[in-house]
Amino acid sequence: MEPSRTELTDVQVSCLRLVADGYTSKQIAKKLGLTPMTVDQYLQRAKTAMGAPDRRTAARWLAESQQIPPFKSFELKPPPVVEPANDVTPPVASAADMPNAQATGQWQMRFGYPPVGGIRTSLDASQKTTTILRIAGLSLIYTTAFALVLGGALKAFS
Repeated sequence: MEPSRTELTDVQVSCLRLVADGYTSKQIAKKLGLTPMTVDQYLQRAKTAMGAPDRRTAARWLAESQQIPPFKSFELKPPPVVEPANDVTPPVASAADMPNAQATGQWQMRFGYPPVGGIRTSLDASQKTTTILRIAGLSLIYTTAFALVLGGALKAFS
């Protein structure tokens, strides 16, 4: 029988193409994002519409009647990368844009913390250790205070 392309849906044609390529229902289901039972239903309906005795015959008839290129699954391709421009110069910060060293280091000097932001410090190993212990102690105090306040609030509202 001569199969009619208008009687078959696109999914049925895709399933028949993959059957012609030798795929099983499970493999077709993975390729098309369907369940194997759904693939079997599509193939059964295509077989019935074409009047074929089995799915392999229906796939062979489709391939013979229409010179369809082999099925290619969808491929996600990234957009092409644009080459960076070589003639662009990076902006240069003026002295007015730079932060005031005294203003940014003021709170750090008050508490004895080292400056933040990658500036080299003149602290030796014992000073660094003292500063780290001071930060750890303050963190412990703040965490304990928060836990006590939270515990009191829960006790008050219960």
